[in-house]
Formats: sequence, structure tokens, C-alpha cells
Amino acid sequence: MVDQASIDTAFAKSAFADLPADTRRQLTVGARQVRLSSKEYFFHIGDEPRSALLVRGFIRTMRTHPDGRELTISWEYPGFLGVTSVMRPPLVIGVQAVTDTTFLELSTDAVRERAMTDVTVAWAIARLGNSLLRRAIDEIVIFALGDLRSRVEWRILEAACRSDPPATPLVADVTQDELALAVGAARPSVARILKTLRDEGTIRSMYGGILVLRPKALAPLPHRHEVA
Repeated sequence: MVDQASIDTAFAKSAFADLPADTRRQLTVGARQVRLSSKEYFFHIGDEPRSALLVRGFIRTMRTHPDGRELTISWEYPGFLGVTSVMRPPLVIGVQAVTDTTFLELSTDAVRERAMTDVTVAWAIARLGNSLLRRAIDEIVIFALGDLRSRVEWRILEAACRSDPPATPLVADVTQDELALAVGAARPSVARILKTLRDEGTIRSMYGGILVLRPKALAPLPHRHEVA
């Protein structure tokens, strides 16, 4: 079960950190615990609003192109997600667990009502909305100007999250040539980065793709943003 200490820690790492204890309690009244295995989705773009506090684990947020391709927006650790959609549904991002993850799902009606009557809650949600815009800009900057290693790491983890079925090892079904094409780099340069990641114990090359051994190492804290 999710303990209060874990809930408090997740609050402290979010845009809701400065809310009074009583406001926090009211937001979590009637909340239910949701557990997801690696690669399971919490919600998809276009779904009805769902709001939650990510208490334990590691997720990715993404946008989906009409042809089915997905683009990762961010990699996230404990904090809030989905709350901006209660102001203007439907959901505009999807959320998928990367590792085994625990959410505390909140009442969307309760979040909406608090936002309409409590300026501190409304301001926290506005901050999260602003982070969505910053995230979109960051994504452009990473792929235009970011270092090659970061681009390779993101693409490996993204590909591994798309492998089936859930609750199985994270294996990126991608060749070095495909990876080089995805990040816009020469194959030898990508090969050198893969060797470094293998030496660090982050990945392992295997028949059928790249096994991700340490997913958080591919999306460390410098890559995270506040979830929205």
C-alpha cells in the first residue's frame, strides 16, 4: 500500500509542494491506488481526464501521430500528472509506465472544484500548463542541438517501451543502422556510444535488439520536468 510518507514525498517534488496540508488532504480524499507493470499505459491521448499523483516508479509521456508513431515528450519521476486536462479535456498526452509504477488516482471532479475555488490550486495547475509548453520547446532543442548521447539514450528507451507485452524485459528492437538514422548520426558514432553504455552496464546487446538493464540511467534527473 502507498504510505503517507511516500505521498508527502511525491507532493514535495511537484508544483503542488507549497499547498497547505489541509488542501493536500482534500485533493486526495477518495483517491485509489493504481499499480502498473512496465510498459502498461495509464492513459492515452483523447481519453477522458484522469488525474493522479505518481508515487513510485518511472514513466514517460508522449504524443501520438495519426499514423501510430509515438514521440516521447519527457521521462518523469514522482509528481502530478493529468491535472491540466481537468480544465480542458480531453487528455493531450499519453502516459506509460517504464518500470513498475504506483499511482494515487485522484477524483477529477474534486481537482476541478478545488481549482475553481482555491487560487493556490489554480496557480499550481497553471504552472504545470506552462511546463507543457517548456517541454515542447525542450524536445525541439534536444533533437536540434542536444548531444548525440542523449539522443541515442532517448531513442533506445523509447523503442524499448514500445516492445510487447507489458511486464516483460525492456528490449529495443532496433539495429545500429536504424538507430543512427533515427538520431541523424553516422553509424560509427552511434556504435561508440552503445559500447560506452554497455561498458557502464546500462544496456546489453542481444539477438533481436538492445536489452535495457538500467532504464533510469538512460533518462536521468537532468532530463526530468514537472509532470502535467
